[in-house]
Amino acid sequence: MVFDTEKLDRFTREFDSPLYVFDQDSFEDNYRRFVRIMTAQYDKYHLSYSYKTNYTPYICRLIRQLGGFAEVVSDMEYQIAKAVGYEDDHILYNGPIKGPLSHEMLLNGGLLNVDNLEELQGIIDLAARNPDARLKIGLRVNIDIGQSFVSRFGIDADSGELPRAIRLIDSTPNLEVQGIHCHVGQSRSVQSWQNRARRVLEIVDRYFAGKPLKYIDLGSGMFGEMDEGLACQFGTDLPGYEDYAAAIGALFRDYYRGWAYEDKPILFTEPGTTIVNHYVDFVGQVSSIKHIRGKEFVVLNCSKHNLGEICTLKKLPLTVVPGGRPGEQLTDAALVGYTCLEHDVMYRGFQGTLAVGDYVIFGNVGGYSNVSKPPFISPNCAMIAVKGDAAALMKRTETVRDILATYVI
Repeated sequence: MVFDTEKLDRFTREFDSPLYVFDQDSFEDNYRRFVRIMTAQYDKYHLSYSYKTNYTPYICRLIRQLGGFAEVVSDMEYQIAKAVGYEDDHILYNGPIKGPLSHEMLLNGGLLNVDNLEELQGIIDLAARNPDARLKIGLRVNIDIGQSFVSRFGIDADSGELPRAIRLIDSTPNLEVQGIHCHVGQSRSVQSWQNRARRVLEIVDRYFAGKPLKYIDLGSGMFGEMDEGLACQFGTDLPGYEDYAAAIGALFRDYYRGWAYEDKPILFTEPGTTIVNHYVDFVGQVSSIKHIRGKEFVVLNCSKHNLGEICTLKKLPLTVVPGGRPGEQLTDAALVGYTCLEHDVMYRGFQGTLAVGDYVIFGNVGGYSNVSKPPFISPNCAMIAVKGDAAALMKRTETVRDILATYVI
């Protein structure tokens, strides 16, 4: 989003500073483009949005209105999905430790992917207590796609665990498999997506040949849109949506060639940062500028906790909008936060002119930022959505009363 002093003065007068700003128009355009590209390659594709990435209800409700499913990993996230209007059959429940509401959701027709054999045994017990219910589950499989680490999630597909799980399900009269799920983190290359799609289809061929599944869920982990200055830090020639869609779609089209549309499985992916990261900016302001033994420090009214872990790994896109005071030239400044932690650094090596009161805008902070902010030293700030020329409050500034609400005083 393009900011100017007049716009930022208006936002901060009304909503205070610091401030998260959600570019709703651009988000909606990107969302529709992503789904259009995926559907063009496999016509029974659906997007299931990762709530852990950013569970702001305003964004979650917008995704429901755009036709997306909800992907949750806890009872808290499940209740958020219900609060914004989702029915259970449009909620995917993943995660290694699920809450008691997962059984309620399963009984109501929700899409639940089992992570381990202990969880499966609990569902078998649930089926025994509800003999008139027909329970349908998905299995999260742990597969080797050539990644550089061994994932801890899912049922091992390369040992006896997966066939054992299938035998347990087959021996339970009112329980059946309706889907296969996998997610392999830290694997964003097109080749890794081809590998996961190929491995999952091999599992389908081995254990469910000829049996229509309701869905196959390939998880998340695609590069999304981002500013060029951030993209180059991940390497050159990053894949786009079209590259991922073509790689996955070719395999699925070939495997399900000749199947009627209604018999083919839904293909899910679970994007989070892929679709939201680029469309949230964070607006902070310069509080003071310090020179200490040859070092330059710019203190902002925010913290690295507002931006998420990415600001400690990469240099976020950064824009300065003058606040009206004369500035000074800085050559190698660290932009630091309000906390009493030496490592509260949001940006290193800043070069340019800054003054107290200037706005500093960090881009690409839509994922793992506001939802990861701890109630440490200061409450979290407000969030707004900008659509056209209008700004709407998504989340008010937290207060001390909010922080103390669960404590006994």
